[in-house]
Amino acid sequence: MIERAGTGERVYLAIKAFLLAESDHRPGDRVDVADLTRRVGASATPVRAALHRMAGERLLVSHQGEGFSLPRITEPGLADLYQWNAALLVNALRSAPSNAPPPQPPRIDPAAEPILFLEGLFASLAAHCGNIEVEWAVAGAADRLHRPRRGELMLIPDFCEELRELARLVEVGDGSGVRQAIVAYHRKRLRLVPGLARLLAGLGDREPR
Repeated sequence: MIERAGTGERVYLAIKAFLLAESDHRPGDRVDVADLTRRVGASATPVRAALHRMAGERLLVSHQGEGFSLPRITEPGLADLYQWNAALLVNALRSAPSNAPPPQPPRIDPAAEPILFLEGLFASLAAHCGNIEVEWAVAGAADRLHRPRRGELMLIPDFCEELRELARLVEVGDGSGVRQAIVAYHRKRLRLVPGLARLLAGLGDREPR
């Protein structure tokens, strides 16, 4: 699996967790650096370094000398991201060693932590192919899709049932079934892109975490 190490990692991870999964920021909202320094208990220097890193990962937008904001979500951009994630996962499944044991789903209750479970499952599929670049690409897509997936929970009643079935196919080593399920999963999201884009533009403090 990917190891993430380096100076300022605690600050970076704390800020990313807050902005992606905890805050009520909407796409296009500005990020308050002073508020983040208080929140994570760090000086402005590592906080700004973390924000620049997130901008490099396309999780934030850097405005020349004018701070940072969350990226705006467009329907074409969101559709492209879902298609990219699907292509990465299908490629990982096809290139995995034929004699390798099947990847293991995360030991997380999908009903309690559905997004964390999904991200862990996709990460295990990426790691299974043995290509670190695919792992990094899937991890990056997961970060950028985290907020849309919070919206998916509000629009897809059978979200957790989908996860359980996908995990079952992965666990029994049904490679063809997993590929078909991955494609079907992303096709469903592509049909929901217009509604997701509208939902994400107006999410408030009662959205799923």
